[in-house]
Amino acid sequence: MSEGSFHESVVAADRWSKALALVVAILAFLAVREVVVDVQVASIVAAIAGIGVRLYVPYHASVRVPESERKPLAEHPTAGTYHHGAAGIALVVASLAVTGVFGLGHGFITAIGVGVMSGGVAYVVSSSALPTA
Repeated sequence: MSEGSFHESVVAADRWSKALALVVAILAFLAVREVVVDVQVASIVAAIAGIGVRLYVPYHASVRVPESERKPLAEHPTAGTYHHGAAGIALVVASLAVTGVFGLGHGFITAIGVGVMSGGVAYVVSSSALPTA
């Protein structure tokens, strides 16, 4: 996002989102490991939550830019054409679902399956509810 054509607040949010995603991933790992006592699940949940935060923060900054000055995130050469905000929210929802289902005593595959399904539903709902950036 270091392109000069993007609003400076979006570029700054993109830089900050990297550090924030790392902090979220570390905190999620520590918290989930305490709850479910499984390092593998905690690692997966932490990675998913960190990536979700990394996607959502620049989207949020982009939406706050006035529409006349806004350039869509999808126009960046390294960004995909999906809804970045919805993807970020969906990944965080999926990580919470995996933690909840595994914490209730269900198996690893069941927890991942529920996480994928809930993340998919969250993406569909969020992409239709959130504005495009």
